Order: sequence, then structure tokens, then C-alpha cells
Amino acid sequence: MLGHEIFGSGAERVIVLNDWLSDTSSWDSARPYLDTAAYTWAFTDLRGYGRSRGQSGAFDLEEAAEDVIALADSLAWPKFHVVGHSMSTLVTLHVAQRFPDRVGRVVLVTPPPPAGFHYDAATFSALGEVALGDDDRRRKALAFMFGTRLSPGWLRFKLARWRQTSEPRAVAGYLPVFGVRGLPDLETRVRCPVLAITGEADAEPMRSGPVRTALAPLAEHLTVEPIVESGHYPMQETPPLFVAKLERFLAEAT
Repeated sequence: MLGHEIFGSGAERVIVLNDWLSDTSSWDSARPYLDTAAYTWAFTDLRGYGRSRGQSGAFDLEEAAEDVIALADSLAWPKFHVVGHSMSTLVTLHVAQRFPDRVGRVVLVTPPPPAGFHYDAATFSALGEVALGDDDRRRKALAFMFGTRLSPGWLRFKLARWRQTSEPRAVAGYLPVFGVRGLPDLETRVRCPVLAITGEADAEPMRSGPVRTALAPLAEHLTVEPIVESGHYPMQETPPLFVAKLERFLAEAT
């Protein structure tokens, strides 16, 4: 079973998944602002990350979706909301496609395209080397991805969290999920309400315009909420504003 931590005791249940670089400790800066009376948050780490380090597997969407449902079953949650971040937004969409009666609302934080990025062989190989590489290789990759907009201290922090919270084999294993394959099913529409929270300082494909265009054919009820001041990690870059947008959307379910 996926490792997780329960936070709060509210009637509305929310499963929160991690991104590609680290576990759900990425949410630590946002947790003080979360409503723990209305919601029960299950901060959940996919195989190979955080509380699920040491768990082997296929590291693909089918397995991850089954893992999420197994966790919900173990918690006796017949229905829940699910929040994905970056890579795991594809997991949340796949859960909503395969198990529509279990999911109330879906939140996608800085989502990549549902069809994947379709990296060419050279780019995919280079990212695989970064996933399996040493700190120097990863430091250069972080500097390339995030540039100089955020402080050098933040880059050092992200590098340390990457090293401490994820297994290289898992990071490399999940790379095809968003790098090449994307969702295995691009035809089945997601019937429940979907919120995409974007950072307008993020890479272009994950800004509000491209995200709206990519998700509109898939999500029947789509809302896109951009955060102008943020990049790829709004829960760390603008936590109170991010939580406000997240909880306003979830509150519409009650």
C-alpha cells in the first residue's frame, strides 16, 4: 500500500499525490493554511517516493491508479477528491477515467499535456541520465528548468529534497508517463469537475492557455485558475493564494 499521512478530520476526503522530483513534502509550506475541519487530507507518495520508498513496481499510470484506489479502500473512503501535481496529474485523470463513481472532484496542479510531451530520443535519454545522475547533473538540470527567477537557496533546497525523498529508479521509471506516453486513454472524458491551477511563470506548455486547450477535449467541466506570480510549485511559491483557489473549488462540492 502507498505510504501516506492523514492530516485533518473533515468530512470531505482528499488524496494528494506527489510530483516527479520529490514526495508530498512539497506541500509543507501550504499545510498551515489548509482547512483541517472541513477536509481530511491524505498526503500520499507514489511508489519510490517518500513514505513509499522501497516499493518496486512498473511505475506507470495503470499501476498508480490501482494504488490510489487500494489506498482509498483501505481508508474506507467510497468517494474522495484527488489532487495531482505535475507528473501525478496524469494519475489523477486516469483514476477519474477508470473509477468515475469514486471521484468527486479533480485538481490538477501545473499539469503537463495529457498526451505527454513526446520528447525526442535525445531529450528523453538526457532526462533519464538526470534522473539517475549525481548531484552535479541534477543541479544543472534544476538551473535549466527554473533559471534565476527563484533564489539559489531554493534551488539548493530542491536538489536536497530530490535526493532525500525519491529513488532514482522510480524517477527514471515514471519519466515515460509524461515524457512520451501520456494518458493511455485520450477518448474517455472525465465527467466530474476539474480544476487546473497553473503557474504563469512555468514552462509554456503548462501555462493557462495551453493547459486549457489541452484539457478541454478531455474534461467535461473544466476550470483553469492561473497564478501569475508562480511557476511550477505554487504550493511553495505562493502557498496562501494557492490554498485559497484549491479550497474554493473543493468547497463547491458540499
